[in-house]
Amino acid sequence: MLRIDNVSKRFGGLVALRNITLEIRKGELSGLIGPNGAGKTTLFNVVSGFLRPTEGQIFFDGKDISGLPPHELAMRGLVRTFQGARVFPKLTIRESLRIAGHLPLGRGARRQPVIPDVLHEFGFEKYADEPAGSLPSGVMRELGIAMAISTGASMLLLDEPAAGLSAEEVANLQRVIRRVHAAGVTVWVIEHNLHFLMGLVERAVVVDAGGMIADGLPGEVTRDPRVIEAYLGAEAHAAG
Repeated sequence: MLRIDNVSKRFGGLVALRNITLEIRKGELSGLIGPNGAGKTTLFNVVSGFLRPTEGQIFFDGKDISGLPPHELAMRGLVRTFQGARVFPKLTIRESLRIAGHLPLGRGARRQPVIPDVLHEFGFEKYADEPAGSLPSGVMRELGIAMAISTGASMLLLDEPAAGLSAEEVANLQRVIRRVHAAGVTVWVIEHNLHFLMGLVERAVVVDAGGMIADGLPGEVTRDPRVIEAYLGAEAHAAG
């Protein structure tokens, strides 16, 4: 579904990404982890068209998408969310989902969402006609995902969807992401909450200082000495 081929990103003398090469398979539910400043969000920004790669190529569904803008990628089915909820605060949930569902795909065609009744599946009925800006934070976060699904996305990049949520909201968010994945959407998630992420994903990719240091099953990755050192530091790892 997604192939990242030797991608680097530099901001002047700062190397934010260094020779990243990996593939995300169709139908996969995977995670992207790493310490603060590791390059996770930069990688999502490059993949989703908000930044152009300095070097390397990105392929989505077999086609080169390197440097394409976000709206063109969304029309191809690659959609991302952000660390903070991005909604239309004065529009209701019903109106927001209707707008997201009108993403043009060329010649007036529309891609159908994999979950036909998003309002029902996300449990939004009681909030359907309330302004999005007045919703609880967890519901607002779920609305961002629901809007992404309503575009007809075939792949979702979720950037820290559980940040700032209560335990109950996190549990409900896990249920929502599993439902989206079960419907056939490929999902790639950045998350600092490792308990949340490791109980959710099938595979974890780890980056540190702009480079990829591990890739595998969640249990294997969290036992990798390089990952432990990246999160805790060399001295803590040796002492542990």
